[in-house]
Amino acid sequence: MSITDEMKTCAKRIGLDVVRVTSAEPFSDAARRIKEQIQRGLRPKWDVETIDAYCDPRSVLPSARSIIVVAECYLTSEPLDLNVPGDPHGRIARYTWRNYYYDVKVKLKKVATFLKKKTRENIQFRCYSNDPLAEKPMAQRAGLGWYGKNGIILTRHYGSWVVLGALITNIELEEDEPLEESCGNCQACVNACPTKAIIEPYVLNMPKCLQYITHNQQVMPTCIREIWGNRLYGCMTCQDVCPLNRLVKPKNRKPKYGYVGPSLLLIPILQMTEKEYRKHFHKNQIGEWWVSFGAIQRNAAVALGNIGDPSAIPVLAHVLNHSRSFIVRGHVAWALGKIGGHHARLALKSALSREKNPDVHIEIENALKF
Repeated sequence: MSITDEMKTCAKRIGLDVVRVTSAEPFSDAARRIKEQIQRGLRPKWDVETIDAYCDPRSVLPSARSIIVVAECYLTSEPLDLNVPGDPHGRIARYTWRNYYYDVKVKLKKVATFLKKKTRENIQFRCYSNDPLAEKPMAQRAGLGWYGKNGIILTRHYGSWVVLGALITNIELEEDEPLEESCGNCQACVNACPTKAIIEPYVLNMPKCLQYITHNQQVMPTCIREIWGNRLYGCMTCQDVCPLNRLVKPKNRKPKYGYVGPSLLLIPILQMTEKEYRKHFHKNQIGEWWVSFGAIQRNAAVALGNIGDPSAIPVLAHVLNHSRSFIVRGHVAWALGKIGGHHARLALKSALSREKNPDVHIEIENALKF
């Protein structure tokens, strides 16, 4: 058995579901696509140096020769939503129920330790999962999976219910070939996208994607608020409708690190300070620095408005009067208007006389017209 085969056996034994290998050559096609998408306004602007580093494994490990690309299935049979009247919850995307990325990194380090002991060489390595590195192009070239029309990697046995990880190393391992699978004529994800963010197969207009919107602080257009439902973080619609995903049997792997579950209580989210929020969720990806706290509170407000539970009115009224974020205040006003009723209108009228931000003032006026 070759060292590559032994490594794969070790990786699968410790719980990595798919293990493939590719070279450490730059992902030039991925870099070109990213630049084209930026020019078309389909993704946020990056500088050229950042793009090239993102797509070149040797930017993080100059001696790199091989990349071990892995996938871990996160599908479980747990209920999707814990929302009950008087106790409103916001939905969390499946991959965020636990910190599977941390779990993958721990396992990749065990793979690196195995290689060190097995080869007795001076092994250098870097482990990545949910980091600024071209994991999807790595997965495609390594034959771990293929691109779905929503831009997410699909695997043969686990669909897209996987998180990816990569171990970049200076050891030369046997490379795998890319898969020839595709989604054929299926358009399920394209047709189901709530915002039509998949503008054509394999091309995503990122600023319109609900997943992107969930962690970026910006004013949410009213048309987006109306279809937001009770989401708090993430969107899984394109994955939920995928025919391949519907055939996947849950692995029910439940690492304890960073557990938040299928949904979170929304009212406490609005009552937290940012310091409290970061401390409470520091083990989960929703507590990462790049996830805007203001965006999370905005999401909570919109979800509460769509749920329509009057029990949220006192907290919403307090936030409308005391939040420092004009974006949060504006969405809270919308939520109060959606819930409606005497107490909600009183809160809106009271805030209207004190609000100095013109955008929030307009939000309150519009909410009073609901």
